[in-house]
Amino acid sequence: MSIFENRRFTIISISTLVLLNLILLGLIVGPTFGKRDADRRGGDQRSAYMAEKLGFTENQIQTYDSLNASHRQETGALQQNIDEKRRMMFQLSRSSSVTIEQADSLSLEIGVLVSDMEFRTYEHISNVRALCTPPQLAQLDSLIQQMIKRRQTNERERDRNGSPSR
Repeated sequence: MSIFENRRFTIISISTLVLLNLILLGLIVGPTFGKRDADRRGGDQRSAYMAEKLGFTENQIQTYDSLNASHRQETGALQQNIDEKRRMMFQLSRSSSVTIEQADSLSLEIGVLVSDMEFRTYEHISNVRALCTPPQLAQLDSLIQQMIKRRQTNERERDRNGSPSR
């Protein structure tokens, strides 16, 4: 009687292999599964954190949430446009018949879009500042400086470790 003729051994072996495959799939797919939803929730958590740290009233919170929603919508559309232009730039790099003018034109378009995003961020911060009372302004300035410092730290960390895949 061979080992494979034993029905119990075969069932246990197949079950073990299926279980190991499911575990491996979970380890591979799990970390990225639902990432976009988590990123969106992160924006909501940041909004709530800012409102809490600044001590906003209910009226201020409603206005702040409205400002945030419109800002995210505008910058999201701009970011998609920037990403598309960058994909086009990458496609140009794969072609052998590209002129420098084509690459320069796309580069300028990307620059204009990035500049527009920075200006909209400036407008958003100005609108939030207009919403704040004088004591809240000092706290807002402190929070913005912390965010800038954190972003710089994250960029340096990404540069050291390589940029994350999107």
